[in-house]
Amino acid sequence: MMHYRRLGETGLMVSEVGMGGAGIGHVWGPTTEDDAIAAVHTALQAGVNFFDVAATYGDGLAERLLGQALAPDRDRAVIATKVYLAPADLADIPGAIERGLAQSLERLNTGHIDLFQLHNHVTARRGEIPDSLSLHDVLGEGGVVETLQRLKQSDAVRFVGFTGLGQAAAVHSVIQDGGLDTVQAYYNLLNRSAAEPLPPHSGLHDHGQIIPLALQHGLAVIGIRNLAGGVLSAGLDRDIPPQSLFARDARRIARLHFLGEHELPLSQIATRFVLAQRHIATVVPGAKNAAEIEDAIAAAAHPPLDDAQIALLHDAAADDFGVPEPVPTTL
Repeated sequence: MMHYRRLGETGLMVSEVGMGGAGIGHVWGPTTEDDAIAAVHTALQAGVNFFDVAATYGDGLAERLLGQALAPDRDRAVIATKVYLAPADLADIPGAIERGLAQSLERLNTGHIDLFQLHNHVTARRGEIPDSLSLHDVLGEGGVVETLQRLKQSDAVRFVGFTGLGQAAAVHSVIQDGGLDTVQAYYNLLNRSAAEPLPPHSGLHDHGQIIPLALQHGLAVIGIRNLAGGVLSAGLDRDIPPQSLFARDARRIARLHFLGEHELPLSQIATRFVLAQRHIATVVPGAKNAAEIEDAIAAAAHPPLDDAQIALLHDAAADDFGVPEPVPTTL
């Protein structure tokens, strides 16, 4: 049976397992339209009501397929999507966001979006990470937050949020501003720094304990990358660059051999680990077919890791799972 959690101060009740749209947008490898739509229908039938897509997933494909799949059941779903601002958009941030909203509404075949979010990384200065926005772009006059707040007053948007990636200090500033309702937090078995400090000299990206900060400032937390981009699953079904974050994470999981003694597959253990973080309202695995969303849903039916396994995880994380390498510049 699906369980539901409150999405912060929005008043919305969302399934603890949601469905991310990167999979049906081909971000995590190819799929078919039939498989993508079947994944959405499978999720709905199992009680999933939170769907998180983005305009960039398949250049609008994920939004279009989600809108098609949910057409008979729009009122049963909480639809979240994201707008991404390219460098050319920054001369007119309000206009770019408004155009993005109109395009998303059309692709999703809906009159309103329940949660409209910024997708770009946030850094102190523009472009410190490719296509990142500066704090001034986000918090300044005529910036992202001001525009999202204005759109929230319309019938087209109910709540607004952002993706908590980029420089931790910049993400902190956006959270502390208090102008948004939600933040997406990168949190999984390998990298828990959105909730707790990294061990000294870690090669992992530091997400700056944004989960407790978000709670302090009234933002709901949406868990992303629960499978670390597919690394914490039965096996990647796509090629990955050898120096990428995904490749480094793949080397780290060799230290998780003790989890093989658990009766569940690694993917379900990883999802259950995230669900044990009660401050996360929902986790959104990027399933691209019915089997993948079924796997995530099944995880919710099992208990979390026991204290002994958690202790072993802490020990493994203390030396960065034996892979103390430089932090990659992208996620």
